[in-house]
Amino acid sequence: MHTEKAYWLPSHVRACSTATGTVLLDLRRNRYFGVGRKETTALRTLAGNWQSLSAASFASDTEPLPPPDAMSIADKLVQAGLLSNSVPEAAAFTPTQVDLNSLLTSVGHEVDRKAPIRWRHLVSFLRACTWARSSVRSRTLFLVAEELGRQKNAAGAPFDNERAIELVGIFRRLRPHTFAARDQCLFHALALVRFLAYYDVYPTWVIGVRTKPWAAHSWVQQGTLLLDANPEQVCEYTPILAI
Repeated sequence: MHTEKAYWLPSHVRACSTATGTVLLDLRRNRYFGVGRKETTALRTLAGNWQSLSAASFASDTEPLPPPDAMSIADKLVQAGLLSNSVPEAAAFTPTQVDLNSLLTSVGHEVDRKAPIRWRHLVSFLRACTWARSSVRSRTLFLVAEELGRQKNAAGAPFDNERAIELVGIFRRLRPHTFAARDQCLFHALALVRFLAYYDVYPTWVIGVRTKPWAAHSWVQQGTLLLDANPEQVCEYTPILAI
């Protein structure tokens, strides 16, 4: 297909390829959208910054759409706000690559480091939970990502694994007195990220998706160190947002 790349993913839309096509996450509407395999092949050719993790498999087993049909789909995605005809401005946050293929280590399950809980820890924990609750209830993922991205970029400090393990241990010991982590992965991940930020520790906040069956999950990770999950909980997800 020969055409000018007149379509772009906006800065508020993230995409990741799955076995069934592509999942789009609109960070300003906090909504997910699905695109099929054949449509993914066409849109990857049309859009200048379309990210595809499995381009070869799509190209080998799907018949390409005629150019008019492909552009018609792209135009509909423009109308829906999921594509744009303009080159997007740089986002305030820098996407991070997440490694789920190496040997992962889970804090609290495989590694731990005990430290006394101080009053400052309790205050930081409550502040972090308040911020996370407000973010989940009344803010878009785009605004949350911008805030966390700016803070992380401004800090620029090297990640201290031992310090992170110690603080995660304190967070885990305070958590049962405040909320249950079950079915609150986004709130839990944001609260932990915020709590760690009070101590100049900036890990990666991740949102991942799967399609069979459909589910989305959020967790906190740094390199191969999982801060609030174990490998079995995240290995079946494909990261769609990582900051």
